[in-house]
Amino acid sequence: MTRLYLVRHAAVTVRRDRGPEHWHLSPEGRAAVDRLAGEPYWANVRGLHTSPEPKAFATAQRIAARHELRVRVEHDLREVEGRTWVAEAYEEQVRRYLAGESVATWEPLLTALARITSCIEQITARHAGLEVGVVSHGLVLALYVSGLLGLDGAGAFDLWSRIGFPGVAVVDAEARRLERTFGSQ
Repeated sequence: MTRLYLVRHAAVTVRRDRGPEHWHLSPEGRAAVDRLAGEPYWANVRGLHTSPEPKAFATAQRIAARHELRVRVEHDLREVEGRTWVAEAYEEQVRRYLAGESVATWEPLLTALARITSCIEQITARHAGLEVGVVSHGLVLALYVSGLLGLDGAGAFDLWSRIGFPGVAVVDAEARRLERTFGSQ
C-alpha cells in the first residue's frame, strides 16, 4: 500500500507588505512543526515533497532534518495562485471559491484541482508501495481531499476550516481512501 501523509504548513508570521506566498513560519509555527516531527509515523516515510513557498518548505525541512529525509520541491504543490490577503473577507472568499464561484485574481478552481491532483498522483507513483509525505497549503489540500471524497462546496469549506497549522491527513493512495482526516489527530 502507498500511504500518503498530507501536511498543511505550520503557522506563519503575517506580513501585510508581502503576499502570502512569501510568508515565513512564526516561532509558534516552528515549535508546532517540531512537535509534529516527533510523531512515530515519520519513521516509515521514505520521501518528502513540498511546495516551494517558504512556509511549506520550512515545514518540510524541519520534519526532514529530524528523520534524515531528502526534501524535493514540487512547483505544482504551491497554493492557489492570485490570492491576496484580506483578513476581514478571506473566509468568505474561500467559501465562494470552494463552491465553484470565480474569485477575482484567483487561479480557477478546476485548474488548481487538476494541478494538485496530477502532482500528487505523480508523487505516489514514484513511491509505489511506500509511505510518502506532501507538505502544501490549505486550499489545494482541501481541493485534493474534497475531490477524493466527492465533497460539494460546503463540505470542502468545512474540511478547509478544520485543517490546522500544521494539519495532517492520511490517504491510502492506491485505494483512494482517506484513513485519517485533518483535525482528527
